[in-house]
Amino acid sequence: MFCPANSVCLRSLSRKPKASLSEAARVVTPAVQLDAIKEDPSDNRVLECAVSAGSDYIVSGDKDLLRLKSYDSIGILTASDFLDVKHAQARRR
Repeated sequence: MFCPANSVCLRSLSRKPKASLSEAARVVTPAVQLDAIKEDPSDNRVLECAVSAGSDYIVSGDKDLLRLKSYDSIGILTASDFLDVKHAQARRR
């Protein structure tokens, strides 16, 4: 299964013609099978990839994923909220 590292990287990829998809994403074979989202079982594949990859965040506009807010210490945020978090982290440094 192919899982983007984060959608922010994938958007910026289109502005960098020399960048390759492999710089913004990696292939993950989920090591777990989850059933956390009953309303839309395919969303569980996103969670499986994130858990298996050791992700810090899932950046999504999907309402079922966003309703969770987090899963197994993985924050689930909109792109706007993710950027706010990253800007706040950068200011603290």
